[in-house]
Amino acid sequence: MAHELPPPAVMRSQRNMNSGNGATNDAFGNTDEWQPIDYWYNRVLSKSSPAANTANPSALGLIAFGYTTALLQGANTVWTEASTTYVTIAFALFFGGLVQLLAGMWEFRRNNMFAATALSSYGGFWLSYGIYVILTSGGVIPESGAEGLQMMLCLWGILTFFFFLCTIGLNVGLMVLFLSLAITFFLLAAGVTHTRANKAGGYFGVWTAAVAWYIAFAELLNEVWFRGRVVIPLGSVTWPNKRHEQSMQGKGDGMPSSQRSIGSAQGQTVV
Repeated sequence: MAHELPPPAVMRSQRNMNSGNGATNDAFGNTDEWQPIDYWYNRVLSKSSPAANTANPSALGLIAFGYTTALLQGANTVWTEASTTYVTIAFALFFGGLVQLLAGMWEFRRNNMFAATALSSYGGFWLSYGIYVILTSGGVIPESGAEGLQMMLCLWGILTFFFFLCTIGLNVGLMVLFLSLAITFFLLAAGVTHTRANKAGGYFGVWTAAVAWYIAFAELLNEVWFRGRVVIPLGSVTWPNKRHEQSMQGKGDGMPSSQRSIGSAQGQTVV
């Protein structure tokens, strides 16, 4: 029997208890405490929906992202020879690109907007990068000038900074990940014409990859070893939630009545 859509400020653990669904620990917002993403994205799933039983694909996406990012930075940090870039291409196309894109598509199935958007975007980035290197190295198309590469990297830095703003209030791990990645893009943009900035961007890229792997393996170990309990922390952020709860005191749940009635009429529950 489906339940009515509860107020967004209710603890997710309480909602899971009411709906009969098991709690899920997800780096991209599915924790046992209420998060701002609950209200703004209003992730609503039918109790009988197949997406409710879909495994969390974000760990796979983060592992693919972290591996490919670290591999590419070998040349930027001068840890490896410049020809390492060509070794990266196969991994950029399939592991960092296709696998991460698939993880993003599975997040769409789970109705997790932020994770789906972020993972799919960076999957597309790695696919585009791999195709670009293949076409330019084969002489099919000419290489872009410095200005074009700098603009491309700066745009990705801006997009990543917007993703960072979305992570505020989720957990410290994601905040550090996206802020570090944004800095990496900006340093690599400057590094197109400055060797020191390029090397610094490489080190930031390795750090970013390490953070991505920490988040991914924290999710895996919490799920496999500790049966979904949060033992390896990602760093909780409580101040945005407290401010939102204070602003909602005396104002009801803050959700338009039309949304509540839609959720109730369709017999849906929040996960």
